[in-house]
Amino acid sequence: MKVLSYFNQQLQMIFDSKRALAKDVAQRENKALLAMHPKFEELLKTRKSVEISLVKAKNKGEDISQLQAQLEELNIQIKIYAEENQLVFMPKYSCPICKDEGYVAGEPCECLAKEYNALLREHCALAPLNGFSFDDNKFTSLTVAQAKGMSKLYSIMQNKVCNNFDDCKWQNFMLAGSSGVGKTCLATATANALLNSNVSVLYLSAFELVNVFLDKHTHKSTALSKMFDYVTACEMLIIDNFGEEPVYKNVTLEYLFSTVDKRMASGKKTFICTQLSLPHLISRYGETFLSKFTDKRYSLSVNIVGDNLRKI
Repeated sequence: MKVLSYFNQQLQMIFDSKRALAKDVAQRENKALLAMHPKFEELLKTRKSVEISLVKAKNKGEDISQLQAQLEELNIQIKIYAEENQLVFMPKYSCPICKDEGYVAGEPCECLAKEYNALLREHCALAPLNGFSFDDNKFTSLTVAQAKGMSKLYSIMQNKVCNNFDDCKWQNFMLAGSSGVGKTCLATATANALLNSNVSVLYLSAFELVNVFLDKHTHKSTALSKMFDYVTACEMLIIDNFGEEPVYKNVTLEYLFSTVDKRMASGKKTFICTQLSLPHLISRYGETFLSKFTDKRYSLSVNIVGDNLRKI
């Protein structure tokens, strides 16, 4: 599992907090235990004193054999006493595997994967059909014009894109078609499948995306302006209702073109859903920009023709 650098600081804070809490609880519990076992507390104090004397003697070049023997004997007594009285003084970490470090031998621990997924879902902004998945695809049982094509497209998005995300040959995706043909359902199923695999997703309407650009452009300190960095950083950006956003001078097209270019340059994927026809898209955004979503070498573009499922 790879972790997006965008979340490094947040994950670090989460695990720092976990370790601090575990140590704080252990310190309070240890203090209570020692109060119930004064003999054990005295053994620990004696060991500390001998350790200090050992260091001083070593620094002075003195004979330390007697002190070493005394320390070994104390360690044996401490171990025996602790075992006989079932005393445990180690912090009770929330994850005993990585001791709340998040990594084991340099690899992400399962607990880190869970925390990371929680952050991804917190930032994905996935509002429409939030729980919709590939398993909810009903096109195989529907008698609508687009049933066969959509069933095939669902299979492609699940198997060739979501299950093979890092090696998927397509970088940009475009679903075009009139209202209700199934674009948003497929986009949402894709988003949820990627999130389940700990792939970072941001799902916005084109209107919301332009508001992010606008707040960033006008230097407003809002939740939307803070989302700007994630628009570029996330591994899959999904833009719904593409073409319905207002066009603000020096903002909408300029930021959109720049964002897509940056995402392509860094190997990120972008998925747009639109009701506009190809001629309308070219008229609005220009042929050069649109080619980024229609060039078959690195894009999957599908025009869905069919019935309005909302009327069935």
